Amino acid sequence: MPPKTIKMALAEMLEDLKKQDFEKFCHRLVDRREEPRVRRNRVADKNFLEIADVLVSTFTEPGALQVALEILREIDCNEDASGLVRATRGQ
Repeated sequence: MPPKTIKMALAEMLEDLKKQDFEKFCHRLVDRREEPRVRRNRVADKNFLEIADVLVSTFTEPGALQVALEILREIDCNEDASGLVRATRGQ
């Protein structure tokens, strides 16, 4: 089976996060110091599909994957990070 698109894999990973981990992920996304930055209003009250859109539109697909992996590891969601790598086969 071919690998999923990065955007699809991001959306599925975000959907699978526990509510508290999803909130931590969004908080860390807004709190990043590196450019480009994500403004709070682009994340507030958004669902997993909308957050995946924000990631890809802000960072491009390869960049979004790297940012998501970085944040997942920061919030100790290492299993989710590994699953995301497997789902995208390191794209």
